[in-house]
Amino acid sequence: MAITDKIYIKNHQQIVSQLETSFPKSAFSGATLDILFQGEALAKLDDTTQDRVLDFAEDFLDCSCEANPHCGCAEEKFVRYLLELREQGLGPDAIVDVMGDDYMLYAYPGDVLSFLDSSVRTLEAAETLADVEGHTESATQARQLRENLVR
Repeated sequence: MAITDKIYIKNHQQIVSQLETSFPKSAFSGATLDILFQGEALAKLDDTTQDRVLDFAEDFLDCSCEANPHCGCAEEKFVRYLLELREQGLGPDAIVDVMGDDYMLYAYPGDVLSFLDSSVRTLEAAETLADVEGHTESATQARQLRENLVR
């Protein structure tokens, strides 16, 4: 299961009440993206929630794909966002706090830790394969990325 399947909307019940419609708690669920990013829905939200939803849309849903927001670009950008937070030295608890402040999203710190551990293991594998195949530049790049995550 992808980390983006484990990212949830904070204050979900409050937002459901404001919109007078139900939708999944999962931030990247197709129904959630459809409901939250319609003009009508945004107008019903309080100012703080509206600002966070707009920030999320601007940072993750800005792509030119025909299938946007269901194209996968948002999930890819969000994964990069999590990895960048880790590269800044934040641990799982701090990452959860930051994404809550930035976008009114939450996740369980254990899920974030599992995602980060999996990312490190994937980079280790890529580094090893690149070394075996003689792709020195790729191995070096994978090593550097891995080292940035484990600091």
